[in-house]
Amino acid sequence: MKKNHLFLLITIISLLTSGCSNYLELNQVGVITGVGIDQNDDPNEPYRVTYQVLNPGSLAQGTSSADTGLAVVNYTVTGESLLETSRKASAIIPRRSTLTHMSLVVVSEKLARKNIDSLFDTLDRSKQGRTSLPVFIARDSTAEHVLNGVEPFEINPVKSIISTSENNKKLYGASNNMLVYDAISALSSKGKDLAIPGLNIHNDSPESSRASNLETTNPSVIEVNGLGMFKEGKLVRWLDGEKARAVQFITSDIDITVVALQCKQGNIGLGINRVKSEIKTDIRQNEPIIHLNSTMTGEILESSCEADLTDPHLLNRYEKKFEKEITKQIKQTIAIAQKEKSDIFGFGDSLARTHPTYWHKHQDNWRNLFSNAKTSIKVNVNITNTGMRTNSYEAE
Repeated sequence: MKKNHLFLLITIISLLTSGCSNYLELNQVGVITGVGIDQNDDPNEPYRVTYQVLNPGSLAQGTSSADTGLAVVNYTVTGESLLETSRKASAIIPRRSTLTHMSLVVVSEKLARKNIDSLFDTLDRSKQGRTSLPVFIARDSTAEHVLNGVEPFEINPVKSIISTSENNKKLYGASNNMLVYDAISALSSKGKDLAIPGLNIHNDSPESSRASNLETTNPSVIEVNGLGMFKEGKLVRWLDGEKARAVQFITSDIDITVVALQCKQGNIGLGINRVKSEIKTDIRQNEPIIHLNSTMTGEILESSCEADLTDPHLLNRYEKKFEKEITKQIKQTIAIAQKEKSDIFGFGDSLARTHPTYWHKHQDNWRNLFSNAKTSIKVNVNITNTGMRTNSYEAE
């Protein structure tokens, strides 16, 4: 009995004092924060992949850059597949790299126009990789060039991209983050196509990838620019400004945005803070009809019009004008999508849920059906208040 107790005690002590076999010190780790994927000109090695590695030691207080190196270093390798490039990168990255803290993926426009159908397979299978990170397209540029940017406000380009994208979504709504698992779902769906936000270097110059970019009041910065429309895994068109935002109106992916109308004296701006859109599909004479009902609420944030905003009848007329303007923007965007035969809104998924028998029969022909489908758009705008004042001070 005593021997059993002694054996149990020794076992407990051994467990408490033993270290982790896979434990690594912080200064031994190379944390990959972002990956850029470009098309390589060599057909034998079609991928050119840039790994942005964060040096954790450089972030520690009381250390010097001479001792720890740069905070971010980009390593670029080529290979036949993404898996091969990740293995080949070990020959040039001096530390044990990990993908567990990777924050985004950037794909070049050239590669996106070719095909990205199987691009995310490695991330989806990897034990280290995550599919809950956003994807961007390097517009008119390479992913390597975007990740080489030296940002004035953030320690690395990846953090700047994430912050800028979130600001765009929360304050204007022209784009929404497309996560890897959503991209995989869209690529494997017959009822919804991809829509991925674009990136480029605003005010681009030879200094954009150098430390001297921080020594000017007008530096090069990474900009969220447009929404890429895909069809069958290929980028086919860019949507910009109001047309890109209309996609978010349709899918209800807007936090806050502003819509402006002109008047004789100037303009009036409505800050929309709530959007709820409902998509319904119907079948008439064996043809699909798409119904979109969208309800929006907001407040007047700007006015240089000579108008009595205390008059409820006038506010009602402005509501109708905003409804007309937003409806026009939505119709223009849907018309573009129908022309490209790219259902980036998920109308096909809605049809599959409500009319499964019809969908099962016609799903392989959905692009043509969507391209010719009739649409019914109804927008309801509610102005809840006029801000901190009623009329324009000029009118008063």
